[in-house]
Amino acid sequence: MIVLAIVAWVFLLVRLGVVLSNLLGRQWLKDLSTDVMPAVSILIPARNEEKVIGRLLDSVAKLEYPALEVIVYDDDSTDGTSRIVEDRTKGDTRFRLIRGGPLPEGWRGKNHACHQLAMNASGEYYLFLDADVEIGPRLIQNALAHLIGNHLQLFSIFPQQIMMTWGERITVPVMNHILLTLLPLALIKNDRRASLSAANGQFMLFDSAIYRHHWFHEQLKDQVVEDIRIMRYMKEKGLRVHTLLSDGQIRCRMYGNFNEAIRGFSRNVIDYFGGNILAMILYAVFSVFGFIFVFFSLPLWYFIFYLLINALLSVFVSWLSRQPVLLNLLLLPVQKIAFVMMGTRAITNRITGIPEWKGRKPN
Repeated sequence: MIVLAIVAWVFLLVRLGVVLSNLLGRQWLKDLSTDVMPAVSILIPARNEEKVIGRLLDSVAKLEYPALEVIVYDDDSTDGTSRIVEDRTKGDTRFRLIRGGPLPEGWRGKNHACHQLAMNASGEYYLFLDADVEIGPRLIQNALAHLIGNHLQLFSIFPQQIMMTWGERITVPVMNHILLTLLPLALIKNDRRASLSAANGQFMLFDSAIYRHHWFHEQLKDQVVEDIRIMRYMKEKGLRVHTLLSDGQIRCRMYGNFNEAIRGFSRNVIDYFGGNILAMILYAVFSVFGFIFVFFSLPLWYFIFYLLINALLSVFVSWLSRQPVLLNLLLLPVQKIAFVMMGTRAITNRITGIPEWKGRKPN
């Protein structure tokens, strides 16, 4: 067991190094100034989003960006999504609603919706936003300045997460903990290896000429986790991409309770590990249960320092993610259990087939 204890220690120190690189590298979207104001198409796929889409539409309506079109694709919703879009955008000529029909064979729902949106857009840049986000007044200017200044063809952002229930506070921080302790975000832009990729479909800003040349959502139309797969595909093609954290410019409430979050995250958690189930299991063994190996194999002070460094990881990740530091520290043991539950459900999904999502089974 001493070998396992040593591996647990080494893995912990590696993760500490990664999160420090993200912290010292200040991997947030900065408030940038630019005189360039190209035409932007905000593209919003929406299926059964009546509870959340109003907040996004209100925040978009307040934008003073001069060259803007906003297209919402109602993806065959069975609720009042279309009605809310029409009510909230009445009289604003920047907004347009497209009503979709049944999902064609071979497509995943969101990929098809995004493809339809892109085919109807006219901007120099395409900004795909999920219906559950809210954006700040300078988000587009800041994002464009970063994309253009770094000669990127895709720029993605992990929004600041809004958590209102204990179930969310236990589950939602887990994804950022994995991301920010395993991947130095600077390498997404500076290293050409496709495996060093992380993207978030809640915010994806494309150079539209590049998008129309490749039609990324069509290329990957059957993929469940299309955001990460698109970024990897682009890196394989030699295109420049990057991902940063939000410093409050874009916020999101992803799920409403514990069960929703476990179900939702289990759809994509394996892709955080390159789609490799074994890699996810090894991460769980040494990040969740590593303290057991250290406690039974090494002197007590090794165990104490092991727990302290784990606490530091939580503090640093929380600070980077703009999440409550003390609360995440207190909930850390429960969050680790939640990750095991997500991983277990994800493996079950792989074996049995992915269940329906938002009331629709995949074709």
